[in-house]
Amino acid sequence: MADSALSWNKFVIENSSPSSFLQAWEWGEFQQNLGTKILRLEGAAWKAQAVIRKLPANSSYLEIAKGPIVDSAISNKRLAIRELAEKIKEIGKREKAVLARINPPYERAKLDLSEEWRKPAILVRQLEPENTVLVDLSRSEDELLSNMHEKSRYNLRLAVKKGVKVEIATDSDEAFEQFLALLKETAKRDGIVSWPRERFLRFRQIFMTSSAEPRAELLIGSLNGRVLAAAIVMLFGDSGTYLYAASSAEERSANTPSLVLWEAIKLAKARGKKWYDMWGVAPADEPTHPWAGITRFKTRYVKPGVTGKEIAGTGARDLVLKPGLYAFFRLAKVFRFS
Repeated sequence: MADSALSWNKFVIENSSPSSFLQAWEWGEFQQNLGTKILRLEGAAWKAQAVIRKLPANSSYLEIAKGPIVDSAISNKRLAIRELAEKIKEIGKREKAVLARINPPYERAKLDLSEEWRKPAILVRQLEPENTVLVDLSRSEDELLSNMHEKSRYNLRLAVKKGVKVEIATDSDEAFEQFLALLKETAKRDGIVSWPRERFLRFRQIFMTSSAEPRAELLIGSLNGRVLAAAIVMLFGDSGTYLYAASSAEERSANTPSLVLWEAIKLAKARGKKWYDMWGVAPADEPTHPWAGITRFKTRYVKPGVTGKEIAGTGARDLVLKPGLYAFFRLAKVFRFS
């Protein structure tokens, strides 16, 4: 890895926890490999990897996913964000950008943003989850198990009793194809949108063929030789992240997804990670949220304050660069623009 990439990743790892893999140098390479333009911006105390997304009317917007990354040693972080804003305004003219969207990887109220950063009013379907659950991997496996919800422990015991097997199959072409097939089934069943096949193939080329981090590992769970569940875990810095998961509608009573998730947590712990990031849950006060079901599944593995915690992030914020077009696109939501 080039010195510039090493230096970039070192800064990201040291100044975000869970470590923000979406700001890793290789994530930018992945985006470029997909034909997307990226910009790596930096100041004295911050770094931000921006993806240029196209919009109608020959315009664009800057997406800084799980960024910017701000030096944790400085006290006046607002000054760093102000410097970032000025840099964005300069670049925005050249890129014909309507807005820039950030989603800092910090807990709410720990990063002071000025009033010019507003909650998004357009492109709301593209928003990343604000809340997540973290499993504290410094705890022993026995501690994690004993503090799980009783239902989760029961499901794990039952999966083992029925003969479910989980293995790391990152290097297997066959397992990867089985994962894609399961994901297609899951997306159709649950009404969700996943990446197209070509994007997953490129993702695999970059993150699943090198031993260096960020590295993605594929776990598959099977019963009697048939794959019933799979998950991709991203390993970077101090964290393992539950990036993608898929399951079959058959043999649900075997609880294969439960054992796959537990083995993924154990994998991240074995690799020396501090946190296992469940990667998005519904807010606790929104029981009818679309993610309520998967949130119940994820949160049963953690006892807040003992074996992990639920955190509310800063959330996405927009810096509006062209107020007229921004307002137009906001009205265009009626026509399913966002």
